[in-house]
Amino acid sequence: MSLNTNSPIPLYRQLAQRLRGHIERGDIAVSQKIPSENELASEYGIGRPTVRQATDLLVREGVLQRRRGAGTFVLPAGRRIDLFSLAGTSAALKELDLPVQIELLEEQRRVVGPTFLPAGLCGKSVFKVSRLSRIESQPVLLELFYLDAEIFDGLERFDLQHASLSQIAREHYFLDASSADQDFEVISIDADKAELLKLRKGSPVLKVSRRIHFGEHREAIYAEIFCRTDRYRFSQTITTSDLQKKESDYAE
Repeated sequence: MSLNTNSPIPLYRQLAQRLRGHIERGDIAVSQKIPSENELASEYGIGRPTVRQATDLLVREGVLQRRRGAGTFVLPAGRRIDLFSLAGTSAALKELDLPVQIELLEEQRRVVGPTFLPAGLCGKSVFKVSRLSRIESQPVLLELFYLDAEIFDGLERFDLQHASLSQIAREHYFLDASSADQDFEVISIDADKAELLKLRKGSPVLKVSRRIHFGEHREAIYAEIFCRTDRYRFSQTITTSDLQKKESDYAE
């Protein structure tokens, strides 16, 4: 049961992973109290401060909950948001069956595509859309969209507060997303976005850069999505058809 003192992975992270594994396997059940700090320190041959670091990490991840005077208990598995479905984030959030509020931070407006956009949008006329999604009144997602204004001409007439972009594309422009390219990175968030997400400046967040294609219309939409990962898990469902496509891409 000892931890690997020669590993580059800090001991508290090793312990957190051990505890997480016990919980995922059901060795420690939901609502069950985990062993005390003294018991864990003795079992793994480490100090109490290291144990406290490990449990602090799992508390921040929503795996454990401390109850004053009672101990530390296992919480139900965190909600899972399939953020990367082509159906869009609005559809993914609705599947949670929780109170979701989507706030349009500014009306969609035409701008000249900034230099950081993909080549197909950079320097062109694009619609910029920004919105903030809250779950149970807590901010979870900040999204910035840039849409090709030639393809989505007239977008300003739609109420994006209450309708999803994918729905509008399908019902009014007769376009269905055919594929998307996505990049993932953990970044330190800047002050403006931190304020919107109710985080401290420099806090780590998951950033997803997404280029959405509609058949022959390549990179018709570019999105940057900033995700708080301290309350929800963001995931992507991969089907066998996805894997087969990847295999054919490699073969080429």
